[in-house]
Amino acid sequence: MRNKRIGTVIFSIVMTLVFCQPASAHGNESDRELKVMTYSMNSGNNASGLVIAGTPAELAAVVGQNLTRERAGNPPERIDALADQIATASPDIVGLQEVALWRVGPPLDPAPAQIVAYDFLQILLDRLAAKGAHYSAISVPTFLDVELTGTFPTSPPLDIRYTDRIAILARTDLQNSRFRIEAVDTGDFANNTQIPVLGTLFTLLKGWASADIKDRGKTYRFVTTHLGATLTESVQIAQANELLQGPTNTTLPVILVGDFNSDAAAGGQAYSLLLNGGLTDVWSSLNPNSSGLTFPLSGALPSVILNPTKRLDLVLARGAISFSDIDVVGEDIPDLTPSGLRPSDHAGLIATLVLEP
Repeated sequence: MRNKRIGTVIFSIVMTLVFCQPASAHGNESDRELKVMTYSMNSGNNASGLVIAGTPAELAAVVGQNLTRERAGNPPERIDALADQIATASPDIVGLQEVALWRVGPPLDPAPAQIVAYDFLQILLDRLAAKGAHYSAISVPTFLDVELTGTFPTSPPLDIRYTDRIAILARTDLQNSRFRIEAVDTGDFANNTQIPVLGTLFTLLKGWASADIKDRGKTYRFVTTHLGATLTESVQIAQANELLQGPTNTTLPVILVGDFNSDAAAGGQAYSLLLNGGLTDVWSSLNPNSSGLTFPLSGALPSVILNPTKRLDLVLARGAISFSDIDVVGEDIPDLTPSGLRPSDHAGLIATLVLEP
């Protein structure tokens, strides 16, 4: 009986020593690691030609050229390369911008065009599934949705409908105790760029999407956004203020990603405003001597390969989050598609962050 009691005491002491030893810092950190990604899906196509069209015939020709350029950019092939980047990095959550939906219909038909030409989001989800990567879209707000008639040199005219979206993708193969979506939200910016098209002002609506996520018992807010074009910096500044007063105005730790169209490499005003609002640039924090340029990687014609000159794509954070790693992806020559196209005219960013206890 005495030997049994001694054995029990020894066992208790050993178990106390084992379970009360502080775990290594590396072990704790890896348990709290969170991978996030941001990627703009644009091919390089843009609406700048709409502004200079002087007649309805010129406008229809420009609209047709936009769809022709999109076809030349081979969205399925480009998006397959982008899916490779996501599947390889395996981020927990992804913020996407310029998630285009192109639809066509009979010309001058008053009913909205419904025939899908390219659905960037569905193509991406299908490609990810084919690669064994488990993701679903948890938020897909729609912003600009415009339809115009387009003409083509050698084929009949079409009504062409372009819908601009952003999206948040999340992994679906993580246990609920490890990764759980608690809430999602979206919002339109009150301040937006307007462009004149044949005397009518078109509002290029932008906005944001957010998700509150509990990861290993700790909740944080993930926000993705796409700010207005660089030709209207005052609009960008107003939109950055809306982000600070809206989705990032929380006591939760915040991760804000997106295409900000405000050149961080040149100290853009909207970018500087976000930093002054308490957000930290993960790239410059980890790589203060590296440019991290992300745009432009291709021209309006997607076959034109360019070297980036601006840093528009960012991962920003605030609160009880530390930074482990960040990398620019999709910008190297080996990342080109079989036809020699970029996955996007923007590079993506993949960041590994650590949720502090």
